Amino acid sequence: MSTPRTLNELFFAAVDRFGSKAAALRFKAGGAWHDITHAELARRVKLTALGLRELGVRAGDHIAILSPNRPEWAIADFACLTARCADVPIYPTLPAGQAAYLLRDSRAVAIFVADPVQYEKVAGPRRETPDLRHVILFEGTAERPGVTTLQALQQLGASGEGKYPSYEKDALGVTPDDLATLIYTSGTTGDPK
Repeated sequence: MSTPRTLNELFFAAVDRFGSKAAALRFKAGGAWHDITHAELARRVKLTALGLRELGVRAGDHIAILSPNRPEWAIADFACLTARCADVPIYPTLPAGQAAYLLRDSRAVAIFVADPVQYEKVAGPRRETPDLRHVILFEGTAERPGVTTLQALQQLGASGEGKYPSYEKDALGVTPDDLATLIYTSGTTGDPK
């Protein structure tokens, strides 16, 4: 592949080029460091992207991510990109009202949230965010309609994998002018912009 022109080209090129390295991502849990290989990262990204497709998310849709930095954040980000969706990062320290504003303004159809604490920021305001149809929890249990876990989403993607034989080709169909991310300001003088 020539010099990558898009984030998706860069992602797939990195998976190919660095596949022999010990880790694409590292995280600490239970007092020990754990590796996620490039192959595992690529697989989890693919299954997450396909799971989004199975939920009815379409290319061009906006998907929010409300979480501190963690491997699942990167997986969700790459999944949005390879599903040809734009992600909307939301600072995990924002109060519920500002998070709801970002969801409304961006017209996000889905949101990845870190845990039940972050979920509470969007649970109440969901009535105010009519475009938001799906909430995906990185950790915790999905006990309400329209809420699922990342693991369940990836299982959904795996079960529908045969429907998407051109996943990588489709992902590489993005152009440098396609929207990848909507980044809002902090809104210190009013609503985020």
